[in-house]
Amino acid sequence: MLERIQAKIKTFLEEVHSPQALRMAQNLGMGKMLRSRLILTICTKHPQLVDFCAIIEMIQTASLLHDDVIDNATTRRGHESLNHVFGNTNAIMLGDIFYSKAFCALADFAKPVIEVVAQSVVALSRGEIKDTQMAEAFNPNQDFYIDMVADKSAALIVASSGGAALLAGLDFEKYAAFGRNFGIAFQIIDDLLDITQPEEVLGKPAFSDFKEGKSTLPYILLHQCLNPAEQGILKGHFKSPKEEAKLWCNEKFKEHNIIQATLQEAKAYTHKALEAIKGEGNQALEAMALRVLERQF
Repeated sequence: MLERIQAKIKTFLEEVHSPQALRMAQNLGMGKMLRSRLILTICTKHPQLVDFCAIIEMIQTASLLHDDVIDNATTRRGHESLNHVFGNTNAIMLGDIFYSKAFCALADFAKPVIEVVAQSVVALSRGEIKDTQMAEAFNPNQDFYIDMVADKSAALIVASSGGAALLAGLDFEKYAAFGRNFGIAFQIIDDLLDITQPEEVLGKPAFSDFKEGKSTLPYILLHQCLNPAEQGILKGHFKSPKEEAKLWCNEKFKEHNIIQATLQEAKAYTHKALEAIKGEGNQALEAMALRVLERQF
């Protein structure tokens, strides 16, 4: 089924009639197609199922293309990022093609499905603005971080799980709540992997989030454990490229058991996700939620 989704994305792009866009798109990897896997686990059969998955994957790709420009990224999943190869302007415009073509295809769906996907892109964009704001100075506010993640990282997962529920005739609210909490847990584990996994596994330098201006959950939890003087040191290391910043943070993570504390936060959101679909009898979806906690990448 994943191959059919990839083929549908290619068909959608061919309909744009841009050889240049097709050539650039060939440099993109599809990743794990997590959102499609969620959709297919919730809705196993529907005449528009492949199209819906393709639309969601195109929106996800568009957001990543724009993300890489905002972050001045040079790599994506262990390869040169598209903006690094073709320039920021081309990356932005290819992202716009993915977005706009996805919404053209979305017009064939029922209104509730259109609305949930459209709202997710609004939330995603809102979250990106919050994330950009957070890059200006270290953010110690955990609630603001969760709010940002719910928009930027979880919104499209909400559209995936909630939209799949609508296609399958299931309870939208249950699956939307599942998607929100699943998405937050997934991002928290992403934060954790940045400080626990080596570059060859991550496909990017380890400890890069803090250096790039991201106040992720491990650093926020660490800030809560430090005395005022050490909090000042932590803030002073924010966006620092120096090795001593990485070493200091790593030592404090160990001292205050931050890795375990971060994992506990991810477990709490996973539990909320599972509670949302309690009684639905979807063991495969429950297993997907639990596997998030076991991710190595």
